[in-house]
Order: sequence, then structure tokens, then C-alpha cells
Amino acid sequence: MRIMETGTVVIGTGPGGATVARELAKKGEGVVLLEKGKTRDWSVGNPLAYAAMYDIRRSKQGILVRRGITPGGSTMIYSGNAYDPPAFLKEEWGIDLDAEVRETKKELGIKPVPESFYQHHPGTRRLVAAAGELGYAMTPQARFIDASRCDPHCDKCLFGCKKEAKWTARSYVADAVALGALLVAGCDVRRILHARGKVQGVQAETDHGPLTVHANRVVLAAGGMGTPEILHRSEVEGAGTHFFTDPMSVLVGEMREGPGTYREITYTFADESRKGEFVFGNVGALNAFIAQMAAKNFSFLPRGAHMKKLAGMFVKLCDEPSGEIRKDGSFHKALTPKDEALMSQGIASAKAVMIQAGVRPETLTVAKGIGGHPGGTAAIGRVVGTDLQTDIENLYICDNSIMPLSGGIPPVLTLIALAKQFARGLSKNPKA
Repeated sequence: MRIMETGTVVIGTGPGGATVARELAKKGEGVVLLEKGKTRDWSVGNPLAYAAMYDIRRSKQGILVRRGITPGGSTMIYSGNAYDPPAFLKEEWGIDLDAEVRETKKELGIKPVPESFYQHHPGTRRLVAAAGELGYAMTPQARFIDASRCDPHCDKCLFGCKKEAKWTARSYVADAVALGALLVAGCDVRRILHARGKVQGVQAETDHGPLTVHANRVVLAAGGMGTPEILHRSEVEGAGTHFFTDPMSVLVGEMREGPGTYREITYTFADESRKGEFVFGNVGALNAFIAQMAAKNFSFLPRGAHMKKLAGMFVKLCDEPSGEIRKDGSFHKALTPKDEALMSQGIASAKAVMIQAGVRPETLTVAKGIGGHPGGTAAIGRVVGTDLQTDIENLYICDNSIMPLSGGIPPVLTLIALAKQFARGLSKNPKA
């Protein structure tokens, strides 16, 4: 058995964990960063990423959840969209992240991709125009994208980014390592060690055998599904309930005339008029087609031969926290009646836009219930306080599991800002 000692163990390298590790390493603290997945650079930028970096699971009720298991976490496979924190964090919990959000936007150059990109996206422009004709407003979305490196015809953000145009948490991991943190990839944390109400470290399994890391502080950032699983195994009570996924429906259909959204960047425009219930916007043809296959809509498979004429849209739901990650490792999640009603309204809006843009109605297919932002399972007010500490002293959680409600929007910017504020407020080298 391998045994290590450090000041802080950070479990998970997504936006929360990577940011915490970077901030603590900046302060000269000893940090060991543990990541369940492996790097697997060979899969970045191509569909092999689905096999190499994705963890795709389906609830017993049929909801599909996708997350990244690799250094950088789900930022390796996200679209790169950036949304401000949901209002309830400040209004209900007093967590004001405005300064950290401004800092991060400036640091990472967060803004919509240039208008010049859209000159090469005729299908997307038709969808945006059609939305306007129907009284909607699909507006450009702020993104973690360096436009100087981005290919406007790539649309492979969901496979990773070979050009490194899309920011991922791997860059923060690299910063932390350069400042002295130790990264251990391929490390499956089995349990958190604690006694007499204080944290003592972690036990994990690696390719080289068992690993124990003794530490005075543990920051758990394994995500909305990974975090409650570790807490269950560690006999920490209260985790796993109130699970949400921000489920998405992806629509695809064939244009009557002219090009669709093939090789046009996914999620660049969205209508946010009902944010807090749902948002909808454009999807590149390839990603819309793959979503149908993931949802087992195999009847649409022959239309893949007409990829250049396909157009896609998405509807992302702000769902009720009705699911559960159980102690036996299973997860349960279904759309509630309210969720179903809102999703139906969003789908109807997206269909109307697509038909207005020239999609043949008889070709429309919907892949329903694809979740991408699992959270709520170790929420503020239930498992952690507003200081992100659990009932076990010096055991903290800093990932999407601490969100008490779904924001219905990508949480990456929120998690970076939250992790900066949290890590900067920690005392140096807590005593055992």
C-alpha cells in the first residue's frame, strides 16, 4: 500500500476541484489532487471521446446523464457556454460571487464568439431569424472560447478541443502542478477517513494498488454523482437526495431547401426569456444526430446520409430536484409532471422555430431527457453550510452537488467563482 501525507487533498479536477487546487497552490500549500479518470489525449477532438472520457449512465426511469471522467472533468466535454450564477445563491444564501465572476470573465476572455463566425453559419442564421419572426429572441451566448484559435466549422467542443480554443479545467490543473501540487490520475477514491468528527485523509484504489493520503483537510469535488457516492461509502449522512440534472431535449430535422446546421457551432444562440424554467437554442447537425442515437431514436439513422441538410435545436430544462443517488450505487431520476409540462412547452417553441426556418415537420425527431449538469446531492442547507463545510471538521465540498436548486444553465462559471472565493477564505494549513 502506498501512503502519502499532505496539507490538503482535493478529490476531482473539474472546475471546482481544479480551481481550489490552483488557489491553494498559489498560497504555497501542499496539495494532492486526485482524479478518477485518465488523460487519454488521443481521444480529444473526435467521437472516441465518448468511449474514453465520458461516463454515460441512464436512470431506472430513463433519464440519460453524461459527465466527464478525466483530468478537467466535464469541462473537457462541455460546449463552453458561460452563465452568471443563479440569483438564489445571493438572494437566499448570501453568497455574492460578483467580484469573482468579473475577475474570471476578464482572466479567461469570456464573451460570445465573433459576429464574423456567423457569416459562415447560414442554418443558424435562419433559425435565429425564424425565432425573431415568431416573437422570440435567440441572442449570442457568452463562451469560454478563444476565437483566435477556434475553427468556426469545427463544432467538436463536446469531444474536447485539439486547438485548445475552449478553456478547460485542465489548464488550472496544470497551473496547480506547476506551483507544486501533485496530480494522481486513474485514482478511484473509495472513502474519506475521519474520526471523532475530524477528517484524516482518504483511501483510494489506483492501477498500482491501494493508496492512502493522510491530510488535515479534504475538499470533495467529484461532481453531483461522484460526491454523494463517496459520501455514502464514507458513512457521511444526508447526501444523495434532491438530485437534478438540467435535462435537455435535442431536436433535429431536415431542411426543405438550403443547408442546415452541419459544421456550425452548437449552442451559440439561445432564447432566455423563460430562464428559470427552460432555455432553447441552436445545435449543430452532427451533435443533434448523435443525440438521437444516444436516445436510441434509431429510426432517424437513415437521415444521417443527408447530414448537410439537417438542422438542430435544444431545450434545456430547469428541473425539480426529485432524484436520488442511493447507497447501493443506483440512481433514480424522472421528470415530474411540472417538468414534463415545461419541457413540452419548450419543445413546442423549438419545433415552431424550426418549421418557420424551413424544416420539414414530418422529419422532426426529439431526443428527450439528456442530462448534463448533475447536482443538488450535497446541497447547502442539507449537507454543507454556506462555508461549504460538512458536519465533519475540515471536510468540504465544492462542486455542483452543493447547489440547492437547478439553475437550468451551465454551472462552470459559477463553480470557478465559488471555488475562488472558498479557497481564498480558507485558513492556511489547518491543524489535525
